[in-house]
Amino acid sequence: MKFIAILTLVSCLFACQNKKETVDMILYNGQVLTLDDSLTTATCIVIKNGKILALGNDEIRDKYTCVTNQLIDLKQSFVYPGFIDAHCHFYGYSKTLMNCDLTDTKSWQEVLERLEVFAKKNPDSWLIGRGWDQNDWDNKSFPINEALNKLFPNRGVFLQRIDGHAAICNQYALDLAKFNIDTKIMGGELIQSNNKLTGVILDNAVDSIRFFIPNSPQKQLINALKETETHCYKTGLTTLADAGLDIETALFLDSLYQQKELSIYQYIMLNPTPNGLKFAQEKGIFENEHLKISSFKLYADGALGSRGAKLKKSYCDQDQHNGLLLNSPEYFNQWCSWILPTGYQVNTHCIGDSANRLLLEIYGKHLKGKNDERWRIEHAQVIDPKDFELFNKFSIIPSVQPTHATSDGPWMEHRLCSHRLRGAYAYQTLLKQNGYIPLGTDFPVEGIAPLNTYFSAVFRANINDPKQTVYLKDESLSPLEALYGITLWAAKACKLEHRKGSLSKGKDADIAILDKDLLKTSQSEFKNIKVKMTISAGQIKHNEN
Repeated sequence: MKFIAILTLVSCLFACQNKKETVDMILYNGQVLTLDDSLTTATCIVIKNGKILALGNDEIRDKYTCVTNQLIDLKQSFVYPGFIDAHCHFYGYSKTLMNCDLTDTKSWQEVLERLEVFAKKNPDSWLIGRGWDQNDWDNKSFPINEALNKLFPNRGVFLQRIDGHAAICNQYALDLAKFNIDTKIMGGELIQSNNKLTGVILDNAVDSIRFFIPNSPQKQLINALKETETHCYKTGLTTLADAGLDIETALFLDSLYQQKELSIYQYIMLNPTPNGLKFAQEKGIFENEHLKISSFKLYADGALGSRGAKLKKSYCDQDQHNGLLLNSPEYFNQWCSWILPTGYQVNTHCIGDSANRLLLEIYGKHLKGKNDERWRIEHAQVIDPKDFELFNKFSIIPSVQPTHATSDGPWMEHRLCSHRLRGAYAYQTLLKQNGYIPLGTDFPVEGIAPLNTYFSAVFRANINDPKQTVYLKDESLSPLEALYGITLWAAKACKLEHRKGSLSKGKDADIAILDKDLLKTSQSEFKNIKVKMTISAGQIKHNEN
């Protein structure tokens, strides 16, 4: 009897030792670059409850069990943390899907032709479009709305430039807003010709027109948001930083997450409104499984392409004009003083060297020195070389979009002259200030794909340019730096590195799986890279297999 009891005990112990933990997914036979502190590599990732449970070689999968179709052979594919877009407009892009697409138009006439086709398919309400860029046309002057007035005399027309900082409207829209040649708008401009409005409006004047545009039907908007999410997952994106939403819109998105209409993680920057500030002061940082509201987006100036960026000296191609400051220094100082006690980050759109200098100084007044508040300058596009040190002095994060450098490349020298290019799109110089630099796309200003962001950062060329013209090569990032920029550094800039940006035990199971080694793919072969699979919080969201 004693022998039988011992045998039974040994059998039980043996059974307990061999009992396998049940998990949700096992990925094996991959080439995993974790981007953790030690740049660890692995071949196998074990996932449970949306988190990474374990990493290692393929032998570790013997400790676990999961359903057959979730035991995935990666067949030596290349595995990275899910990509993060540090600055984009998810909600804004979704709205463009419901409107007239004017991207890649080669003339004002082509804009009109596309709009006429769109108007026939959408006979009601306003005609909204976005994407035109006069810099891509033979005639690089701003258009005039005469043709719009003839085609659509009784219907509002609002066509945004690609950067969102300029638009052209018909007379119907101008009359509704009560715009005339005597109208003055702080931080905005109404372009005139021959003592008449041309219909082209800049920056704060654009916002004034938006007030009159009716909202889209909610069902149509939700479908567009879901379509945008699908586009993001196809590119390997698993986390987005939406750069500027009203608090009401942010909470609307949160309701869609609760209803399981959306799933991609978002870090949201709030627009500076009284309701947004009240929310921050009363609720503090808001974070749940799918959403984080913990920053404000301020707007210092306009865009370089529409000559709204605030420069220290005149534009080289428009004498006596140096852009627009959208609000007073007192305004920015007041908002910084309100935001600092809430623990929210301050993230300010700054393109021109004058706008950058102003906000760096105002930030410094409140931050006072080295800190971990992680206030950001969004774009940091043109910096006076003597101002770079202010990023380091006050621990300010430059949040940049490398595709802007290569999209603006053909005309940047016309705006800035060659002698001012030394501080423009200076990503390597900015990286050296604090040791990290988050990268984004600014979509829909640029395309969604983070791999194009990587390409522009490393090769300093536009991936769609047949000539592959290189711009300011000395400011390129290394392949590893660019990869960090769309993963861990982007997470850090959003204060999300505790759960995103690298593949480590306990972090979100956000994973991008490619068919080629991103760090070793040449410029000529880069277009052939494919995103084979995207996993977000342990769920397969895109699968090319």
